[in-house]
Amino acid sequence: MPGVMQMESFYVSHTVFCTDAQAVAAVLAGRNAFVTPAHKGSVVVLDEASERQEPEVILELGARLSSELQAPVLAVLNHDDDILMYALCEQGWVVDQYNSSPELFEPDQDAEPIGPQGGNAQRLAEAFGSREVEAIEAILRRPATDEGYIFAYERHFDLVKALGISEFGVNTGFQYLKAGEIPAGLDAAQLIPVGTATPGA
Repeated sequence: MPGVMQMESFYVSHTVFCTDAQAVAAVLAGRNAFVTPAHKGSVVVLDEASERQEPEVILELGARLSSELQAPVLAVLNHDDDILMYALCEQGWVVDQYNSSPELFEPDQDAEPIGPQGGNAQRLAEAFGSREVEAIEAILRRPATDEGYIFAYERHFDLVKALGISEFGVNTGFQYLKAGEIPAGLDAAQLIPVGTATPGA
């Protein structure tokens, strides 16, 4: 499993299906962010503002990246390693959304688990050129339980593996990189800092 092991992880990443990291960085002008080098046909953005986990901020950036770069974007939010949410953005639009544990944000704390909601495996696979539709569907539907995914980052890792895109956005985020917690296989010197972003030692 790549990346630094984080218990109770909180992170947001945007994975862009393109290989021009400098072009991705240019779109982020005026923000504080880290951009990874191209890996497995994709570039990962770790954006400081998105780490507040405000959906409108995350979706706006995903839509903007997909529009200006003319490339699909997978925006992923991990909340406390209990919930994995994603949005697929294409041509400036949010075209698919998913929530692994929607009941955890319900006012009724005793609400029965309803299981993962949303997520179109076929559309997701087509966006990133994957043929693993059945595997992606199984990953999306597997419950967030001791018999399924105990930690949300595990689902995220399996999902990017099935899609064939970079795992540099799994179990990491802007704050982790700033603190010097660099995913396995990625050298801090390879990161493109945008704005005041500086990776830790």
